[in-house]
Amino acid sequence: MIGLTSLFDIARSALTTSQQALAVIGHNVANVNTPGYSRQETVLTERPPLNGQPGMVGTGVQATSIRRYTDQFINRQLTTVQQNLGRLSVSREELFRLQNLFGDSNNQGIAARMNDFFRGLQDVSTNPDGLAARSVLLANARQLASSVNQVSSDLIAARQSLNFQVEQTVTEINSLSKQIAELNNQIVAAEVTGQSANGLRDQRELVLNELATRIDITTVESGTGALTVFAARGQILVEGTSVRQLNAVEDPDNDGLFTVGYSTGGTRPLSIAPLISNGRLRSLLDVRDTTVRDLEVSFDRLSATLANAVNSIHRQGYGLDGSTGLDFFGPPTVSTRAMTANQGAVTINSSVITANSLLTFHDYEIRFSSGSAYSIVDATTGATIRGNYTGTSITPPSSDNPLSIVTGTNDTLTVTVDGVASGTITLAGAASPGLSYTSGTALAQEVQNKINADATLQAAGKTVAVTYDTTTNRLVIASNDTTASSAVSVTGGTARTSFGLIAGTSTQASGTYTSPATLTFDGLSVTLTGAAAAGDVFEVDSYNHTARDLAVALTNPSSVAAASTRAGVPGNNTNLLSLVALQQRRFASLDNGTLNDGYRAIAAELGVAAQTADREKEAKEILKDQIETLRAQVSGVSMDEELVNLLKFQRGFEAASRLVRITDEMFQTLLSIKP
Repeated sequence: MIGLTSLFDIARSALTTSQQALAVIGHNVANVNTPGYSRQETVLTERPPLNGQPGMVGTGVQATSIRRYTDQFINRQLTTVQQNLGRLSVSREELFRLQNLFGDSNNQGIAARMNDFFRGLQDVSTNPDGLAARSVLLANARQLASSVNQVSSDLIAARQSLNFQVEQTVTEINSLSKQIAELNNQIVAAEVTGQSANGLRDQRELVLNELATRIDITTVESGTGALTVFAARGQILVEGTSVRQLNAVEDPDNDGLFTVGYSTGGTRPLSIAPLISNGRLRSLLDVRDTTVRDLEVSFDRLSATLANAVNSIHRQGYGLDGSTGLDFFGPPTVSTRAMTANQGAVTINSSVITANSLLTFHDYEIRFSSGSAYSIVDATTGATIRGNYTGTSITPPSSDNPLSIVTGTNDTLTVTVDGVASGTITLAGAASPGLSYTSGTALAQEVQNKINADATLQAAGKTVAVTYDTTTNRLVIASNDTTASSAVSVTGGTARTSFGLIAGTSTQASGTYTSPATLTFDGLSVTLTGAAAAGDVFEVDSYNHTARDLAVALTNPSSVAAASTRAGVPGNNTNLLSLVALQQRRFASLDNGTLNDGYRAIAAELGVAAQTADREKEAKEILKDQIETLRAQVSGVSMDEELVNLLKFQRGFEAASRLVRITDEMFQTLLSIKP
């Protein structure tokens, strides 16, 4: 049977649980505006009853736990959207910042400077014998070059800024990982003793979402409550109380910029940058190594195309001072780089432009499949290059100084095309003093026609394309075959010396490597020496850093080559008209667009990317708001509900107090009974 002491015990349990429940309610109310807080509730259960008469008698109430209201599915959705927002926030911010580099809105951009340059050319063409218009032209050209230089400098600074942010973000990831490990330790220590680590779990969820904004993560919780955090497609960041730190490691194959290193126990951290798929870090790497790098490449190609086209025409004209063969802008140069993973001892001793007219401003790779086998690939298109033969420089034919072909004296050639030897090829000549060719273009056309008319080559289906490069004054012969083994060699003939074809270089797209080797392709010539190893790769291009280095080579206004012939000075403007026509000319290196088209395409592509990032970020923010609303429905504190609970447990506490008082009165009554 139950006694008065049992009533005291029941009242005490009611008082204790009501007080504990009120404390939890007060905690909820206090944290109604705390970010990441999950509503808590005291879980009450009946205490075990005692056997009695006429049946089992209750012993009161007990608080078995403090429940944390949370939905793991919603939390995972929130973590995922945080990853997307971290990535898109950086993309939007950085892309809009890059748009400010163009300055076209206030008529201070490259487009305006390019229009000024061509307007200056038109002014000189209308007054070819005046010095004032020539001075203005040079000034406009310098302003154009300066604008291009400034954009290049700004892009370099942007990459450095993004690089610093990569390092900073890696540091932040390490700090957040350490916090999660520490919270893991505290949660396990609390829950192993039967405590509810609700507040610690809320803190860990907040830190986890902060981490998610920086890098893509997935998590697995162990039976002890510890969280294992994976990043970058399965790389462990946190495992219980252990942390594997990321490192910002300089990448020599990427201009010394930081890549993200992950320690695997070896001497060199593994780069996991390609494995990172989301978060702020992914966006920083993409904007730095793709967006900004592509902008640099686009401006370099635009600048190289402009400089090369202007120079090729300007060199053919004559200035007021009688000068000719002068470059207007500083010419493009060849850039080469050996990959750091190369195992061989090959070095590039020299690299020059042999035919400016053949320059594609593409990226090329010289790849070694073994120590004695190479292949040359156009990395921009993925195609192998055509084998070609580039001669040496000759005196440029002109009306003043033609190149004469004399029958029986210097009018024959023999060539080998893709392994097929021609017969004796006789050029169109005449008896002394010979047939005069007054331009390199006409001479190239004659050589091409005669080679392609050879019966042996026709029977084998072999043809060539012959061009004359006006910048380097060379004849270039290329096979029309597109296979890797295509090549052209000039093997004999009396015209070899006068054509500069006596010491040229024949190159296949792939072949046998023997040190030293000179490889000539698409207007470029690269000489390699040393022993090669399988897997060695060398990168070659003719446009790198052109925007950074673009400069006007002419200093004397009188040297502007307006006339097409020496006799036409000073009134002839034919050469200037050819330069003016460049504004409407389409270039293969600019996707068959004009110079203005090329610039507009750069600006438009960046603008579209910025607007896309802005729209995607806005959409993800709406999604985040929706998920947070769902989370609030599950985990958020409702003041109305807490007020109801507050009154409920207040009444319970009052009732328990009343029970204590009544029990005490009953006890006093018993004590007052006299025997």
